Amino acid sequence: MNFDSKFNKGNLIDNIPVDENSYRALIQLLKKKTGLNFEYYNKSFIEKRIKSRMIRIPCKTLSQYYEYISSNSAEIKKFTEGFTVNYTFFFRDYDVFETFQDLFIQGLYVNRKDIKSNIRPDPAKLAKFHTKTNAVKNLHKIRSLTEKPARYYIDIFIFLNQLSYYRKMKRPKSTNNCINIWSCPCATGEEPYSIGMILDNLETQVPRFPDYKIVASDIAPEAIEKANIGVYTDDSMKEISDYYDNKYFTKQKTHFGHTNIIKERIKNKIEFVVEDVTKGHQMPYKYDIIFCRYLLIYFNRENRHKFLKILENQLNENGILILGKTETLFNSWGSLQLIDTNNRIYIKSHSKIN
Repeated sequence: MNFDSKFNKGNLIDNIPVDENSYRALIQLLKKKTGLNFEYYNKSFIEKRIKSRMIRIPCKTLSQYYEYISSNSAEIKKFTEGFTVNYTFFFRDYDVFETFQDLFIQGLYVNRKDIKSNIRPDPAKLAKFHTKTNAVKNLHKIRSLTEKPARYYIDIFIFLNQLSYYRKMKRPKSTNNCINIWSCPCATGEEPYSIGMILDNLETQVPRFPDYKIVASDIAPEAIEKANIGVYTDDSMKEISDYYDNKYFTKQKTHFGHTNIIKERIKNKIEFVVEDVTKGHQMPYKYDIIFCRYLLIYFNRENRHKFLKILENQLNENGILILGKTETLFNSWGSLQLIDTNNRIYIKSHSKIN
């Protein structure tokens, strides 16, 4: 057994001591070197990342790691490489994407029976990957929207549809004349590509489908690089249905099995951006739909509110915000009103929903 293995076995992450002075010094160093707002995040999240790197070096104390990283640019890059929401796969929480699709179908007055689409993955695939303990049960659960959310969904997309058609007829096509969607953080691209596949599938079946633009951003350059390449392993395909797998991916054999390559027409629908969204959004758009799932849970309470203000400002009136299923703003936050409890969907409305 080599030294690294002995060190890893004898020094579990939870047992590594962290003194406050060394921690603050390291955070300031990382901010200076990378420009990232590490202060936004929960201390426990940052500490876990620090300790995981200490184990791999190895360094026994935080002061040793400070000395190491301060003179090692490669280690700074490795530290930030893992600093993204990287647990992701296509159609994660597929029922959220079913609801997203239903928004468009109801808002465009399309009969659901006329649309070919199957977002729900086969139970055998879910069992194979063990993605969720209740996944198979959820497949047989009948989802139903209450009267109030359904009414508001329809209002949202009737408005968007009419506005899009009017502008398309009166003005040249531009990003100001279409439905704008932002995926933040997008990690390695599975979420925005899932959005793109749904909209492309609808667009091929619905006459005069509204123009739309999808922007996807993440803090990690290597994640955005992978997203732009669009090549994925089977781990990313664990909750994708055969319908979307067969329609939007090609398979390529490798020495290790095969990879899944997303088709160019979907890649061309996404604009990927590297950015630290805690500093604001660098694109000049207002959005009708924002996916911001599983990011707020990493923020501390004070800076969570600052970031929510950024999201609120980027959202159009009557636009919707989709959070992760484990995240909640309760019934409201500022002008954001909860309209779907199960899927954590909020609408930006200055009038209180009763």
